[in-house]
Amino acid sequence: MRARLTRSALRLFGLLPRSLRRLVIRAGSPSWTAGTLAIVERADGRWLLVRPAYRRGWALPGGLLRKGERPEPAIHRELAEELGLAVVVDPEPWALFDARLRRLDIVWRARPAPGFDPDSVTVRSPELLAVGWFDPDTPPRLEDEAHDVLVLRRRVLEGGPSVLVV
Repeated sequence: MRARLTRSALRLFGLLPRSLRRLVIRAGSPSWTAGTLAIVERADGRWLLVRPAYRRGWALPGGLLRKGERPEPAIHRELAEELGLAVVVDPEPWALFDARLRRLDIVWRARPAPGFDPDSVTVRSPELLAVGWFDPDTPPRLEDEAHDVLVLRRRVLEGGPSVLVV
């Protein structure tokens, strides 16, 4: 029952205009937020994307860091809590810095842990409506952060820095 109420509240939040959603988040948040996202890539090259209840498009899995939490344990926690997913992360993350939103995201490149069946990933959180594996070159409609990560990925593949300021 609680999960249904949470999901309903998040859907209502998602219907608010973007500017009002940002105002609500800023009012209840510190002046800066830090999050962690994962590009989880399976053996066939497809990426894991999630559809949050409070957004209209698809996003990379992840979330905000808890007070005092380090980014790598946070991404493992988020993936396990929300999707039941165990991963191995690359040791050198990327960074996405959005000054307008006052947010820093640490972006991990990851793959399912050995022995973990990527097809067993399911939604386990009221924050999410759906989960799926997609070709990163032809993704569904993406939220801004996921789109920015695709831009960052392209820059890194071209030999650019692993930090993107948007």
